[in-house]
Amino acid sequence: MKQILKLRELYGTQIRTRLAMERLGNSLLPDTDYLFDMEGVEFISRSAADELYNLTHTGKQIELVHISPMVQKMMDAVVIGRFLPRERSVSAVPVMHCPTMDSLIQYLGTPAM
Repeated sequence: MKQILKLRELYGTQIRTRLAMERLGNSLLPDTDYLFDMEGVEFISRSAADELYNLTHTGKQIELVHISPMVQKMMDAVVIGRFLPRERSVSAVPVMHCPTMDSLIQYLGTPAM
């Protein structure tokens, strides 16, 4: 039998932090199957969705159910982001080495008061 966790009861309608999902993962018992009921969760941040993806791909038996369309879109974005190659455009912006705050302030100029 799967242990059911209602994420809305644990986190409300919005899951905003990776830390929340990390803590959830740390609380899971080994050799236990889980059903994460997402009913009522209307939003999940990209970082929280990424960590939730990690939880579902660690060898633990976790099933997600009742996912809202918005949460599903974020989960899909995480999956796509993991498997598409990253493309970076070439930039002409120089990298500046500022070993101290004074050197950073000098580089940026005097702040307006």
